[in-house]
Amino acid sequence: MAVIKTIGTAVLGVAVLIGSIGKFAPQLFMNLPFPLSVIFWVTTGNPMPMYFMPDAWREDEIDTWMKDGDLVVATGAKSGTTFMLYCTHQIRTKGTDINDELFPDVSLTTPWPDLKQSRAGNWAEQKNRYNDTVLANGRKLKEYWDNPAFPFRIFKSHYAPPELPVRKKGGKKIKYLAMARNGIDVAASMTDFYSSHSEKFRNLWGGK
Repeated sequence: MAVIKTIGTAVLGVAVLIGSIGKFAPQLFMNLPFPLSVIFWVTTGNPMPMYFMPDAWREDEIDTWMKDGDLVVATGAKSGTTFMLYCTHQIRTKGTDINDELFPDVSLTTPWPDLKQSRAGNWAEQKNRYNDTVLANGRKLKEYWDNPAFPFRIFKSHYAPPELPVRKKGGKKIKYLAMARNGIDVAASMTDFYSSHSEKFRNLWGGK
């Protein structure tokens, strides 16, 4: 009985430890070999994939940084998101080349709040970086995505309701642009997409 009790206590202790890591520092799981890294990540309630986070879109957060008229290009993965970011940027600039210098890269001018920028990254840190980061050319990142020359700002997301709040009353007046794609085409594109990931990227997110 003593042995069984000891084993039970040990198992309980391990479970509490895993649960605590999953809640407070889940990025530590990424140091474990695959598939343990992913199993522990998922079973402790963390979102998939590991490099996504919905925190920017919380009801108590979204109005702290979004503006009336902002557009969220909210499409499924591998469903034409980047293409639509280019299209919506052309729409807001009316297809002119006057502001071409403000579109050096789609990730700068139409940023992706869903994407974690490090294992331990969180939205609070990333929100500050969007506003404070100075690029190699000496210009602030904010000049590209929040430039007063734009009639509205554009953001990328792979989330949908309920992660993206849809309000009937109150809150900032945000527009969502949704797209869908044939599921077979999505699967084919996804296969090539994941196959092209580097080993460095895989290892960073639990693929050791």
